[in-house]
Amino acid sequence: MLPLFRSAILSQSRAVVSKRVLVMPILRYNSTSSSYETVKKLNELTELTKIIDEKSSNRKLSVIDFYATWCQPCKAMSPIITKLMNEHPDVNFYKVDVDESPSLAQHCNVSAMPTFVLTKDGAIADTIVGANPSALKKSITDLK
Repeated sequence: MLPLFRSAILSQSRAVVSKRVLVMPILRYNSTSSSYETVKKLNELTELTKIIDEKSSNRKLSVIDFYATWCQPCKAMSPIITKLMNEHPDVNFYKVDVDESPSLAQHCNVSAMPTFVLTKDGAIADTIVGANPSALKKSITDLK
């Protein structure tokens, strides 16, 4: 057997090759620099608290996507988040992998994925639990 297929699992005398899902990065086109930007991934609690507590003069809205790589609804939301990023270039988007950074999820009381935490003016303005594109879009529009 080739080394590439060592991930095969024997199940009831049949070889079942596990499917691997390719997760594409979420990109936003920046017309100023004529390049694509990716969503910033947060790993440290200090980064997260800085974003939540930020009381900037421009009062920018931030959307923090708490996800897991194994979560199918999270994967389904990925193209929707890309679309929202491009529709709302004035909104900051961040991602937190709850398996890599459980303390960040705990800090925001995240218990299900995906969860979207929207922050503005130094506070959590809204939380959307589950893959609900219309609620996320409405919340972004209302809070801008």
